[in-house]
Amino acid sequence: MKRAAALVLFFATVATAQDAVKASPKNFKVLKENQHLRVVQDTLAPGEKEPVHSHPAGWYYVTMPGVMKVTYADGKTTTWNAKKGEQAWMDAEPAHTSVNVGKTTIQYVLVEVKSAARK
Repeated sequence: MKRAAALVLFFATVATAQDAVKASPKNFKVLKENQHLRVVQDTLAPGEKEPVHSHPAGWYYVTMPGVMKVTYADGKTTTWNAKKGEQAWMDAEPAHTSVNVGKTTIQYVLVEVKSAARK
């Protein structure tokens, strides 16, 4: 019963998935913003979990390596073993939660393209 209630709450929250900075201002810090881009830094300590949020497409760069588990609204989970210096283009990310399942603080910088549609 508790699991069902948790799933209902998760999916209800997905319908109103927020911008990452609004959903988790403790973790996401805006470093620079203009009409085209927003540069944010995400820092997540071991065991810390971020609430449901989404991201537009953009480019990321890992500044502190770590392991993050990402759970999407459809129930799919992935584990990201982020390496220091790793960088890549990222398509828009649909609503998800993130938790640091590693033993070190993970940090990355994300350059969000404002004109990119959200999923």
